[in-house]
Amino acid sequence: MRHLGAVLTFDRRGKLRYWPHAELRTDARGRIAALRPLKAKGARKPSRLLIPGLIDAHCHVSQYPAVACDGLPLLPWLARHIFPLEERFRGPAARARIRRFFRELAAHGTTFAALYTSIWQDSTDACFEEAERSGLRVVMGKVMMDRHSYGTRSTTLKGENLTEVSIRQSCELCERWHGRAGGRLQYAFTPRFALSCSMELMREAGRLARRYGAWVQTHLSENRDEVAAVRRAFPSCRSYADVYARAGLLGPRTLLAHCVWLSDAELRKVASSGSTIVHCPTSNAFLGSGILDLARARRAGAGLALGSDVGAGPSLDLFEVMRQTVFGQRWAFAHRLFKGGGTVHAADAFRLATLDAAKALGLADSLGTLETGKAADFVVLDPAAWDPGFCADESAGAVVSRLVYRASRSAVRETWVAGRRVH
Repeated sequence: MRHLGAVLTFDRRGKLRYWPHAELRTDARGRIAALRPLKAKGARKPSRLLIPGLIDAHCHVSQYPAVACDGLPLLPWLARHIFPLEERFRGPAARARIRRFFRELAAHGTTFAALYTSIWQDSTDACFEEAERSGLRVVMGKVMMDRHSYGTRSTTLKGENLTEVSIRQSCELCERWHGRAGGRLQYAFTPRFALSCSMELMREAGRLARRYGAWVQTHLSENRDEVAAVRRAFPSCRSYADVYARAGLLGPRTLLAHCVWLSDAELRKVASSGSTIVHCPTSNAFLGSGILDLARARRAGAGLALGSDVGAGPSLDLFEVMRQTVFGQRWAFAHRLFKGGGTVHAADAFRLATLDAAKALGLADSLGTLETGKAADFVVLDPAAWDPGFCADESAGAVVSRLVYRASRSAVRETWVAGRRVH
């Protein structure tokens, strides 16, 4: 299939490229068969802009109805808004919400997402079924909790041992879904965070992920009260990151959301393990959790990606997440909150949502840029939705700047995954 329009992407060396007129061809295998610039025909601005599919590396399917529930920091927000919602995440009502969630992801230009469900096996099956139907790429898993699991209401598991149930059901889900749909669906063992998991559960999650070649995803050092609570809960561990290290959860296929309050030693431990830090600036701002020092994480050599973190993040819009990445880092730099480093630009945020995320996830051979031979995962945007029309500068820098600071879901015309239109 042939697609014409402007193209904004990174090349193999990570340099930003903009072609105002280009042709992208896809083949029957869902790969990019050819990508080349075309000679301009007149001075007319392009009506379509093609960019790589956006990667959301941290998000919660079950929490989407709770977006914008304001006024609380992390732990009370979970108790008041999220745990009661996740406990009810079952049956036909959940199925309708799940289907809508995946439609919304595609409508926002997201082609790959790492997702949490809830503790329930049946609704996690429903999430995978709807993900398969949606055509999107997902890494996803049932939330694993055997302590403080939705409060006392978790007795709905019929008195069974929560640790054993969580492990058994996670294994069954992994065996059923990991690698399905030609590898488009991947399983992630998903211990929620250290406060809701025993060491036994976390160790088994890490062991099983290695056994199946699956992923691990969890939260780390999001909020100061959370960090202090983890110290009390695991007094024999040196730090929050050390809890995960001792459990065997850190590694190249591990996604760690937030990581705002890591010490230098913890950051070195995370970076040396090959784990990916998922920066969630809209969520961190919404819950008042803090600002991740991106420059410090880069200096440590950590892999980095972006996450919407719906429902603490108030929107699935990764353009908004990119904007807030820039604004948060600039504010912190201006107020000298961080030592060293420097300001962040629009191209840096765009790279975090595409190429950097693909590299951190070990998927740069197939995702993250528009190049011949890679998967045909791309988004078709309408530049008129954000371009005021009087800017004469059509350099790559100017185009990415307007894209990051002004684009939104309203600009998304089509979303394609593996050469198939999913929105």
